[in-house]
Amino acid sequence: MLHFYYGVMGSSKTAQLLMQRYNLQQLGIKVALVKPAIDTRAGVDVVFSRAGLEANAEVVLQPHHSVREQLMWLAVQNAHNDFQFVLVDEAQFLSPDQVIELADMAENLEIFCYGLKTDFQSNFFPGSSALFRLAEDIQEVPGGLCWCGKKATMNTRINEQGQVIKEGEQVLIDNQQKIRYIGLCYQHWRQGKAHA
Repeated sequence: MLHFYYGVMGSSKTAQLLMQRYNLQQLGIKVALVKPAIDTRAGVDVVFSRAGLEANAEVVLQPHHSVREQLMWLAVQNAHNDFQFVLVDEAQFLSPDQVIELADMAENLEIFCYGLKTDFQSNFFPGSSALFRLAEDIQEVPGGLCWCGKKATMNTRINEQGQVIKEGEQVLIDNQQKIRYIGLCYQHWRQGKAHA
């Protein structure tokens, strides 16, 4: 089954993914940890949570990679062909074709994708859009709060001065630019208020 767990920045999506991986491994279940190559915040193959948890991904996907071929390569390289679960971090960065591959493979595997629903302008990422169309199980990861205490529903890019940015490229990785991302409620996102 293909699962999509989405949430805003700061809702602990990656921490939950890494805890799920740990729990499965404690049961002796083989897990393939996958991430898109565009996420280089903590290193090319590192899956990193701001809560301090991290692990090395077994598969790092370039946009042109076939997920199926990369998982087959993993099986050959590591005799790791009996995995039952695939966990994908930052799934919003998958290409639509990669999501289709995952959906096709989900007949025989449990595939959990964790990622953002929308970007800082409230537009769908291509990967998220495909996951909303194809995932059989879609759940929101709760926990993201705006500075005002309301539920955060909007991913927000802010600059060094703490000002909300609403224009620019869809993807800017926060360790490569002088920006960061926070979750805001719709009202404060619309007003461009990143703090009281």
